[in-house]
Amino acid sequence: MSPLKYIFFSCGQIGIMTLNRFLLQWIVIFAATQVDGKMLFPATAVGALLLGFRIFDGITDPLAGRLSDVWIRKGRERRSLLWFSFLLPSIGLVLTFLPNHGMEPGMRWSLLALGMFLFFLGYTFYAIPYWSLIGDYAPDNFRRRRVFSNLLGSGTLIATAIGFVVSPMLVVGVGYTTAAVILGVLAVVIMALPYFAAPSDRFMPSKEDESADAVAGVAGVAGAGPGAASLTLMESLRVAIKHRRFLALIALFSGSQMSFTIMTTAAPFIAIHLLNGTPGDVAKLLGPLLLVAIPCFLMVPRISARLGWERGMVVGSIGLAVVYTSTAALGVSLIGSPMLTAGLLFALGGPMVAALLGLEAEGVVACASESGGEHVIGIYMGIFNFVVKILNGFAIFIAAALVGYQEEVGVIAIRAMSFVAGGCLVLGVVLYYCARPPGSPDNQIN
Repeated sequence: MSPLKYIFFSCGQIGIMTLNRFLLQWIVIFAATQVDGKMLFPATAVGALLLGFRIFDGITDPLAGRLSDVWIRKGRERRSLLWFSFLLPSIGLVLTFLPNHGMEPGMRWSLLALGMFLFFLGYTFYAIPYWSLIGDYAPDNFRRRRVFSNLLGSGTLIATAIGFVVSPMLVVGVGYTTAAVILGVLAVVIMALPYFAAPSDRFMPSKEDESADAVAGVAGVAGAGPGAASLTLMESLRVAIKHRRFLALIALFSGSQMSFTIMTTAAPFIAIHLLNGTPGDVAKLLGPLLLVAIPCFLMVPRISARLGWERGMVVGSIGLAVVYTSTAALGVSLIGSPMLTAGLLFALGGPMVAALLGLEAEGVVACASESGGEHVIGIYMGIFNFVVKILNGFAIFIAAALVGYQEEVGVIAIRAMSFVAGGCLVLGVVLYYCARPPGSPDNQIN
């Protein structure tokens, strides 16, 4: 498989996650924009509307997964589903940021609601089939599967970097609406490219891969599960929910995802209240983390090959828990200024963040391969994302609750976010070992 096709595949993740980051990063600030002392929208109402659509987004994930699995069972290519949805997120984003103070309130709310509906509908029905392509493009090849999974993780961080660096410049230079149009057009172009990333061949498992199957005790090929192609929606859900290794994976990844959400929310408060900085100083914290994490993705496939995705996740979770917990002590000058000390500490988390994000999709596909391969990958992706999105909402609630206690306990509330983020990672590891089936190898060396 040529490097160009790998680039084409990664473009889908960069595109969809760039749009997602732009929406979540700017929607509340956009809503609070004032002209003559009047806000465009009540921020609280927009937050409630966003929460409602996030729930809608989570609920539709299993349905999108089911649709993509049925599509495969009918002898069609899953990648063709991308053509039905790749335009919707960009259209929805533009409509969401189209309202202005010159419009009547009813028109503003109609555009906002319609935009969010199209965005989250398109996000779900693009992302789930797209992520599931890992199983289609690399059904029998562990090496290729690891690379695809790693590309999804690196694409997420590249999109995050675009959100922190490029989108603020666009918003300041051309405004919210034009910025949404520019990013939307670019996203449409690159989100079509994964369709053309399909390999021209299907590699048979190498000796290394066959050895991995023996160690892991899994089939590793499409259609591994008996009768997988004829499962109904409820049967597919029951297969996934009763799959203990998959439940253990969800526990492990949920801990890491919740910690990411809490620390991203905590970063501005750490910069302002612990380091006496400004909101702009958030880049001095997350910037070093991104700069270290992105090149570290080059090492993730080797980590997976040497340790296996499960052990790699456990080690990464424990290491990141130590880093996140340590941020509770920020405000001191161990190396240079307090801000420099903080930046270096966040940078230490880069390798673990790369490992956790890079191994995520590989783990989901590996579990799906045990139950039915390409016939259930979509439903596994859908259930996984449904749980993660719900828990991410809960993580935001926890962070907001801690901020609410700031007036009563001061910076202790901010430092508590670091402990909670580290605790989520540790809890995820504990629940993983409790949930996995007896004798399940956490050293799946592929």
